[in-house]
Amino acid sequence: MTATGLKLLAIDDSPENLESLSVAIAHIFPGASIYTAQSARKGLELALTRDPDIILLDVVMPEMDGFEACRRIKDDARLRDVPVVMITATQPDKALCAKAFEAGADVFITKPPALWELAVQIRAMLTLKAARISQREERDRLQEMVAAKTRELREELAAREKALEKLAESETLFKTVFTQAPTGISLLDAATGRYLSVNPAFSRITGRTAEELCSLDWKRITPKEDIGPQQKGLSALAAGETEIFHAEKRYIRPDGSLVPVKLAVTSLPAFDSSSARYLVIAEDASAAKEAEREKALLEEQLRQSQKMETAGRLAGGIAHDFNNIIAAILAYCDFLLKGLDDGKPRREDVEEIKKAGLRAAALTRQLLAFSRKQVLSPEVLDVGQVLRGMKAMLGRLLGEDIKLSLAAPKHPLHIKADPCHLEQVLLNLCVNARDAMPKGGKLTLEASRVRMDEAYIQRHGTIAPGDYILLTVSDTGSGISVEAQTHIFEPFFTTKPKGKGTGLGLSTVHGIIKQSGGHIAVYSEVGRGTVFKIYFPERASAGAQPEERPRPPAKAVAAGGAVLVVDDDVQMRTVARRTLAADGLEVLEAGSAEEALALCRRRKAPVCLLLTDLVLPRLTGLELAGRLKSLYPDIGLLFMSGYTEHSGFEDELLDPARNFIQKPFTLDLLSQKVRDALAGAPSSAE
Repeated sequence: MTATGLKLLAIDDSPENLESLSVAIAHIFPGASIYTAQSARKGLELALTRDPDIILLDVVMPEMDGFEACRRIKDDARLRDVPVVMITATQPDKALCAKAFEAGADVFITKPPALWELAVQIRAMLTLKAARISQREERDRLQEMVAAKTRELREELAAREKALEKLAESETLFKTVFTQAPTGISLLDAATGRYLSVNPAFSRITGRTAEELCSLDWKRITPKEDIGPQQKGLSALAAGETEIFHAEKRYIRPDGSLVPVKLAVTSLPAFDSSSARYLVIAEDASAAKEAEREKALLEEQLRQSQKMETAGRLAGGIAHDFNNIIAAILAYCDFLLKGLDDGKPRREDVEEIKKAGLRAAALTRQLLAFSRKQVLSPEVLDVGQVLRGMKAMLGRLLGEDIKLSLAAPKHPLHIKADPCHLEQVLLNLCVNARDAMPKGGKLTLEASRVRMDEAYIQRHGTIAPGDYILLTVSDTGSGISVEAQTHIFEPFFTTKPKGKGTGLGLSTVHGIIKQSGGHIAVYSEVGRGTVFKIYFPERASAGAQPEERPRPPAKAVAAGGAVLVVDDDVQMRTVARRTLAADGLEVLEAGSAEEALALCRRRKAPVCLLLTDLVLPRLTGLELAGRLKSLYPDIGLLFMSGYTEHSGFEDELLDPARNFIQKPFTLDLLSQKVRDALAGAPSSAE
């Protein structure tokens, strides 16, 4: 199914949700058709008339909820193969999942769905639908083939009894069918279970010659656990309880390997004094089993992705709250240090508290990197140039026992990423490699251009086809076990001894790469080293960089200038008020956007600067800034946050390099940022 021919049906009682889904689908699959319905009944009508490939179904709807709608869809023979994706605004629990899958749903996604998740789910559902249709068609084809072959053979046997003169012609026809059939055919003696005859296809399936098979019975080449079900089916044939029985089983090949097959077995009439026989048609099911394994792998990758996303949201929320606390700790340390002269006994104590606060701030930055909620300043980089620039530093870091090798072409390989965070990724991976080679070894960093093909995408399912820059970090160290490889990107998971690591190194790497639009994969064998492969989408050359404009000199803060501080954290407002008041500014405070707007409407004098947290109850800091711009067109803006979603920086009001301050911050940094912001905005005297 191509994007051009893709048809989707979205059923949701919210027009906003339907509009969001339509925009997302159009972005992910240009050329796809999406039909929408605001009720389950209307959706069922559209499903029958539009013949969609996938149905996106909201759980909570008036009149008929998503579960009942799903049951009706699956009860209709015309729609039973259409995958149903349930969409819910809440995290699905065990009971909700059980109810949805009982109704026939195929998968859950939460609102609002991320673009990558929606893309992965839709591709997975298309694969699932194709597999269902293929399986049903294959089953029907096999049944038709078995029935046709059985009728043909019975008719031929009856014809031989009635017309001996046509015996030669009948034998020739049977031999042709038997030997040329693409599926395995064998005749079994009903009494002994021995093979009487097998065709070449059956020999290929079992890996044994016809002579070898005719000296064996079927139990000799069947695993013990598969003997019982087949024996039960043969007994039913012998008792006349069924005419044909179907089964899935395995055959043991001479090398000990097992080959899965689908069987269709029927009884053949006895001639003269010969015993009854069974006709066995066996189809090699290896390809179908492999498809099932690929599907299971994709499902496991999806579950792992969902688990990592949940952990990331939790880590981001924790880091945000801790950043407010740490910011207050650092600020009050600065207040104390300003009142303590050098050499005072208590000054060292306060400095130790501040050092501990800074270490805690570094830990929250790692959590933000893992949760992909840190502030990035991406730019177009030449990966080879980055590697060459880090060579000297890495050499000192690794020591003399580890040989460092860099391989990058002379022509530029451009990606778009934050240079500092890219260096952090490489440093983390190199430190891990060094720790895995305590007795020395070789570490290789390589950059190259690759094109991702469909085969890789089918195996991994989380990367789009196209041109990528591949960064490879490989070592000859102790390697990573298969079990550990499934957890290495999870936060706080570490194989290092207690006290030797936080477990955030690789989760930080994973978060930075994902936030930068990349993909990371690991290949490792215990005792044979580890290879990390990082894929970044290739970018066009940055071209000539525009000359940087010299920043205007910071103006001294105008006495009497008013700064509005908005934060729902009382401690943060107190810290800001004390710091800015010491600089001679008039400080206004508000705990919410609504309180700030009410204060400004009552105030007659202008406000020079808005210092606001981005995350506020109800209205956000960006929304507050937009409304204050209508009251004070020349007001300066300075935003602060413990974390910031990347999408926020798309707003024209928020320039992270100019008017943003990351919590936690020092008092000196806050004062400087406020001075810079005021220098760029007219003062009250202007």
